[in-house]
Amino acid sequence: CNISTLKALKMDDNQIGERCGDVLASVIKSNSGLKELRLGNNNLQRSILSIAKALQCLSNLESLDLSGNNLSQDVSSEIAVVIDSNDSLKELFLRGNNLQSSVIVILEALCKISTLKILDLQSNQLTHEVGDALGAVILQNTSLETLFLDNNNIACGMMKVFKALQQIKSIKNLGLQENNIPKAAVGELTAAIQSNCTLELLTLNNNNLQSSSEVILQTLCNIATLKVLEMDDNQIGERCGDVLASVIKSNSGLKEL
Repeated sequence: CNISTLKALKMDDNQIGERCGDVLASVIKSNSGLKELRLGNNNLQRSILSIAKALQCLSNLESLDLSGNNLSQDVSSEIAVVIDSNDSLKELFLRGNNLQSSVIVILEALCKISTLKILDLQSNQLTHEVGDALGAVILQNTSLETLFLDNNNIACGMMKVFKALQQIKSIKNLGLQENNIPKAAVGELTAAIQSNCTLELLTLNNNNLQSSSEVILQTLCNIATLKVLEMDDNQIGERCGDVLASVIKSNSGLKEL
């Protein structure tokens, strides 16, 4: 609190807890030039309200990580105001906060900026309700490079996400595992992959894709940049063996399969 020159504050995984919220808020207010704040996995809970209100006083924040803090759903509106105040935000990490449908107000705020490169919303119990809002964020942020939506249940809402991804060409990391992706959306996913031909990471674990996996793999044969491909627990079966072999041959930099 006694200095005013901080540009980055990283305090992930420190079990800070609720009691430090007011002090953290004071630090933020004292350092108006703060560009990066990482508070992931600290169980901040309700204290995030005072921290968010302090962040609303900033205007240059570029990276914010509040993952794994057991945030209450009413915090979402405060985070939305933070985004409104910091329209140069590039990275937002909110995984593991059980935000559910309250995330929509955050997504609506993200539609007002165009600088986002990383959005991490893993493990927030998101459903098909967020599909439209997610699609709008993607269309507004055409330089988006990383989108992690793993461990939700967006299901048919993925149609909107995949259609939006077809309109950009910048995605390098796409996390979609455990989202109950419907077979009807697979064609849109393959078109999204074709549009983002520099894709480096794709996770599709636990989506019960079954025979639909084949058309996804055929599309992946047309790119050469994959480093990570995860398709566990999709009941792919024997018939996809040759196609998988072609994907591997096409992506000589593959490190994890």
